Amino acid sequence: MAYRVTRTLVARIAAIAVLYVAAARLGLTLDAVGGFATLVWAPSGIALAAVLIFGYDVWPAVAIGAFIANVWNGAPPFVALAIAAGNTGEAIVGRYAVSRVPGFRAKLDRLVDVLALLGLAGALSTLVSATIGVTSLLVGGVIPAPDGMTAFRDWWMGDFVGIMVVTPVILAWYGNRQITTDQRRVAEIAVLTLAIVAVGAATFLRITPLAPGAVVPVMIWAAMRFGPRGAATASFLVAAIAIWATVTGTGPFVRPQLRDGLFELQIYLGILTSSFLVLSASFSERRQSEREARLAQTQAAQANTAKAEFLAVMSHELRTPLNAISGYVDLLAAEVQGPLTAKQIDSLGRIQRNGRHLLSLIEHVLTFAKVEAGRLVVHTCVLPVADAIDSVEPLIRPDLQKKKLTFVRQSRDHSLLVRADPEKLRQILLNLLSNAAKYTPDGGKISIGAERKGNEIRLWVRDTGVGIPADQMDHVFEPFFQVERGTTRTYPGIGLGLTITRDLARAMGGDITLDSLEGSGTTAWLVLPAPNRRSGAVAKEMEAS
Repeated sequence: MAYRVTRTLVARIAAIAVLYVAAARLGLTLDAVGGFATLVWAPSGIALAAVLIFGYDVWPAVAIGAFIANVWNGAPPFVALAIAAGNTGEAIVGRYAVSRVPGFRAKLDRLVDVLALLGLAGALSTLVSATIGVTSLLVGGVIPAPDGMTAFRDWWMGDFVGIMVVTPVILAWYGNRQITTDQRRVAEIAVLTLAIVAVGAATFLRITPLAPGAVVPVMIWAAMRFGPRGAATASFLVAAIAIWATVTGTGPFVRPQLRDGLFELQIYLGILTSSFLVLSASFSERRQSEREARLAQTQAAQANTAKAEFLAVMSHELRTPLNAISGYVDLLAAEVQGPLTAKQIDSLGRIQRNGRHLLSLIEHVLTFAKVEAGRLVVHTCVLPVADAIDSVEPLIRPDLQKKKLTFVRQSRDHSLLVRADPEKLRQILLNLLSNAAKYTPDGGKISIGAERKGNEIRLWVRDTGVGIPADQMDHVFEPFFQVERGTTRTYPGIGLGLTITRDLARAMGGDITLDSLEGSGTTAWLVLPAPNRRSGAVAKEMEAS
């Protein structure tokens, strides 16, 4: 028995080392700093997945593979040995870190598991390899000192995205190797795969490509219908197509210098993959809760409570990696590391806009999950309606200016009071105004106003936009519903804005309705409780003092 176990271990080490070297050779050909610090580094994902699946015993595979790959690429033996030590340490530290998370599951079907992989393994353990590797290159004279920060940035980014893209797909397929025999399921998988390849090709392999966000709908499909395995596989396919396209000179990330294009692409892939791993885990947890609900209502209630509490604690940690990526972009845009060309500044602006868009998607998904779990916290008070509108107007102004929209306020009466949660009311008004700006053609008009009707305050947001077809009105508040379908949609979004807006209004004792005529615009009506006379008088006295 002992001999057979040893033989199996040796075979595993050999196979992993060969796979590591093959992947490393591909990455090191892609405009690496000094020939060694590359932005595309799949071996980091292979190494972490191997250690997570087979345990610490396979660490020699990483060390051997890294040493051979770097010597093969021309590194002095002591430099290659140091780099191998850093790569091995990264995998070991990554497994140790995620194993500290109670009940960590390699299937990545829980938010806590995805966040552990994202933050502990992806963002933190990669510092080990980047620090040791770049230091060894500097000490060995392989790269000059001025290239140190660029090498560290590219090394860390390559390892981070390698773990985000490669590790999940290996874990998803190795941990669950069952193949479905349901013909409808098989057909859907086939159609989804073709859709991913088609949209990916249209986005990255065309001379005039689609916007990078065009892949979002099929990614949502994969994450919602097939969980972590679907999200991980879809992310891997999109990454492979995008990298191939950028290297061969097509797609939205082509730049005069390959390294610049790959850097922007890796930021995009990091945000995209992280977002949809989180989304797939959210929906996997939700589906598990529903299965438990069919067995016992009490168990389902406990699961939903735990989910909501977890989301409340982890929402900040979820946004942190995305904010960190945005921070790097801001540093580059500020020209801290040197002057930029006009094209580079434009590219950074595109990354910033896409980053904000993806962060907004995550915020919507998190809010939706909290509402669904019944854990949304509302703190109402009496406040002037005009103050709520004042707080939103600066936020929507850039959209208005961009499309040259006329904005009309039909109510500036500070004596008009409403009982609401200030933050939730601001979010509702921002969602309604953003929708109005999105669906109103250039040069159109948006108006906002409020009035008291008995014991209610009625606020409205009216636009001269495209309107909503009559046969779609009954569905616009459904989660993920969009009037415009397909991969070439004119208006971006995932269809959660109105769902969340109505849920927030109802949580404050109000509601939202829509009046719309296709081609003639839409009016959104927000109805909230008016304060009673006593609370209104107190509010006025406090305002006067």
